[in-house]
Amino acid sequence: MSLITADDVKGIFPPLITPMTVDEELNMEQFRVELAMMLDLPLTGLVIGGSTGEGYALTPGELAHLTETAVKQANGALPVVTGIITTTTRDATARAVAARDAGASGLMVTPPIYQRPSIGNLLEYYGAIHRASGLPIIIYNVLTGMQVPPATIRRLADLPGVIGTKESAGSTLAWLSELVDTVSDRISVTWATDDLLYPGLALGAVGTISGATSLFPRESLAMFDSIQRNDYERARGFHYALAPVMREVMCGENWPGLLKATFNLLGRNVGPARSPFTAPPADQLKRLEECLAVTCGRLAELMAAS
Repeated sequence: MSLITADDVKGIFPPLITPMTVDEELNMEQFRVELAMMLDLPLTGLVIGGSTGEGYALTPGELAHLTETAVKQANGALPVVTGIITTTTRDATARAVAARDAGASGLMVTPPIYQRPSIGNLLEYYGAIHRASGLPIIIYNVLTGMQVPPATIRRLADLPGVIGTKESAGSTLAWLSELVDTVSDRISVTWATDDLLYPGLALGAVGTISGATSLFPRESLAMFDSIQRNDYERARGFHYALAPVMREVMCGENWPGLLKATFNLLGRNVGPARSPFTAPPADQLKRLEECLAVTCGRLAELMAAS
C-alpha cells in the first residue's frame, strides 16, 4: 500500500457509486463493473464511501469490504481513498483503521455530523483519526450545517497527516479562492460543487472529487484537460452541458435517490438508494430524464468535436 500525498490529490478523482440490490444489499458484481470502467480511464484516484457512495449509510464492515475490493481490482494502478462520514471519534477511528487494513491509501473525512463541533473539537477529531490509522486525510467540507471556513482549514492544515481539502456544498467559490491563495502551497485544494465545477477549477482548484465526475468521467476528464490547456471556451461548453442535469439532481432534497436514478437512466444499473431515500416520483423522474437527454446530447457533440 502506497500512501497518497498532496501531490496525488489532483485531476479527476471520482467518488464511486455504491450499487445496491433491490433489497438494499451491496451489489458487488455491479460495483466491480463500475470499477472496471473507471480503471480504464486516465483518472488520478478513486474514493469509496463518499456522499456519492452513500458512505453515511454503510456499516464499517461494508465500507471495508468495498475498499478491499477496489484496492484488489485497482492492483496499484490508482490510489483508493476511503470516505468517513460519521458522528463520533470512536466510530471514525474504527472505520479508519478498517480502511487501512483493507489497503486504503488515504481517507476523506467530513466533520462530525449532526452536532456542531468547536475548532478545538475538529483539531482533536482529525488528529485522532490520523494517529489511530496513520493514513493521510483529505478534509471533506460538505456539511451545510457545519461549514469549515478558510481560517479553520488553515488550522487543520497544520495537523500531521492532513494533505488536502475537498471544498463542496459546505464551502463557497469565495472560500475556495481564499484557500487557493493562502493554503495551496501546503495542501491540495480541490473543488466539488457539481453544478459549478468549471469556475472552481478555473479559479485554481487542482482537481475534483465530485459526483458529476462519477456520472460522466470521460467528459469530466475532457473539461479538466481543456482548462489545463487554457481552452476555456471548450471547458465552458462542458460546464453548460453538465449544468442542467446536475441542477436537477441537486434540487435540495432526496439527493441520493435522484443520483441513483440518474445512474440508472444512463444504463448503469446501480439499483436503489438506501432507505429512507427513494426513487423520485414519476413527474420528477420525467424532468430528470429530459434534462439528462439534453446533457447527453450536448456532451456527445463536444466529445465528437475533440
